[in-house]
Amino acid sequence: MTYGIIIPARIGSTRFPEKPLALINGKPMIVRTVESALSCVRDGFTGVCVATDDSRIEQAVLSEFGSRVAVVMTPPELPNGTARCAAALEILGWNCEVIVNLQGDEPFIQASQVFSLLDCFSGDAFTVPTDIATLKIELSPADLPNPNRVKVVCGIHRQALYFSRSPIPFHRNASSLKNYRHIGMYAYRSHILTQLPTLSETPLELAESLEQLRWLEHGLRITLAETNYESPSIDTPEDLGAVNGFR
Repeated sequence: MTYGIIIPARIGSTRFPEKPLALINGKPMIVRTVESALSCVRDGFTGVCVATDDSRIEQAVLSEFGSRVAVVMTPPELPNGTARCAAALEILGWNCEVIVNLQGDEPFIQASQVFSLLDCFSGDAFTVPTDIATLKIELSPADLPNPNRVKVVCGIHRQALYFSRSPIPFHRNASSLKNYRHIGMYAYRSHILTQLPTLSETPLELAESLEQLRWLEHGLRITLAETNYESPSIDTPEDLGAVNGFR
């Protein structure tokens, strides 16, 4: 299977302006993220691309990596990272089967997580074919009521049944069933990625404010791989203090 990694990185952020350029251990965050992406190489690897809306991000990447990494400029008004990946893929013209969406503020992802996503696309006759792959991690009981911890439930073939900000499933009877939280790292079949920005908004998506519910409501098949690792979150300037020195 052939695959490429696209890193959407926009310059604007309400909580953290110019976040991709913030320094982590002396290097811009986007450079650290590209370094992690370049470690995710196995058979079928096509390349790494940064999809941005700002020339400063472009310059930071090119000055560090040169021709080893592609950079494409995408419209600043694109609504999310998925749309930016789709726009970049159209410009790149990569002929690969799967695209991994690695967010520009995820400098500490592990290659094993990316490979777990890719493995979701190579099933057998007893599995449901995968359009989109993403990750889940076991949820601690303390996080169950937290609406910022998005919960997910899956079928027996690991396909997503529903995502919610509410606690799901509800344990009416005593059960050893675990609760899982969604981690928003995605991989898509290339032809599916190009379709996603054309899908109309859906009622469940609007109710929960979760983009992945739009995909489910339109009938796409999302497979979940389980991970035991979660990289540090970098959402505000204050978070930088916790991650400097990490690794």
